[in-house]
Amino acid sequence: KQQLIDKLLTRIQGVIQARESKYIMMHAPTERLDEVIALLPGAERPTILPLAGDQQRVAMHMVSSETLFWETMEKLKALGASSILVLPIEKMME
Repeated sequence: KQQLIDKLLTRIQGVIQARESKYIMMHAPTERLDEVIALLPGAERPTILPLAGDQQRVAMHMVSSETLFWETMEKLKALGASSILVLPIEKMME
């Protein structure tokens, strides 16, 4: 019985956490990565992937809180980020 209750609580917490978070994807200059990461408090460290044919930029994927996100997007753009996508998260579990 307790196992079922724990499972339900975990699922409810996952939905609540997902509502307050967004999945962020962008391209960012490699020399500004630390600054870009500092702007995005996230669930964990971002996933960073190389871009084909571009040694000076990477693709970043991460989960971040949605609070203040319009201001954050403007700051990211000022740091050289581009192709910034903000997607809803349906469920998540850490």
